[in-house]
Amino acid sequence: MKKIHFFIVLVLITFNLSQLLGQSFRPTFKKPNEKAITSAYKVAEKLFADLKANKTQEVAEWLVANLGKTWDASTKVQNVNSYKSKLDVIRLSPPSGSYGKLDGYDLIDESYLPGSDRYFRLVYISYHEESTLIWEFRFYVKPDGDIVPIYISWDDTNPFEIMSTNKMLLMRWYEK
Repeated sequence: MKKIHFFIVLVLITFNLSQLLGQSFRPTFKKPNEKAITSAYKVAEKLFADLKANKTQEVAEWLVANLGKTWDASTKVQNVNSYKSKLDVIRLSPPSGSYGKLDGYDLIDESYLPGSDRYFRLVYISYHEESTLIWEFRFYVKPDGDIVPIYISWDDTNPFEIMSTNKMLLMRWYEK
């Protein structure tokens, strides 16, 4: 009977200790190298410059070339057309559209995946004639140090709502 009690106590202590340790230690905070981050800034700058110059076809083709490497040819064509039409709708000036011509943009968040120096995110706000959009760019740093954009999206949700979501607040928790 003593052996059973000892075993139960040992299991409870081990479980509680692992829970405490798991909550006490955070992953190592690593930042990607400056070359990767600078390259990512240039990717975003080029995308915004092309949108400002009304190069929606070029942007759509670039998005598909970078995000759709595993897509078949017909899916790529469909997505180029889809991206182009969505970007053209963004550029419509009021009253025909909700946004209008791009007037500028700002970086509002730069964050890194805790425990990794090979995955990071840039979040921008773009300013248009009538409203704003939030843009999220996610990048992977390849073994050779070059970056690959693996996710790009835009959202018309209120910027304060987006910035208060769990995915945006995660880094605030790690930075404490």
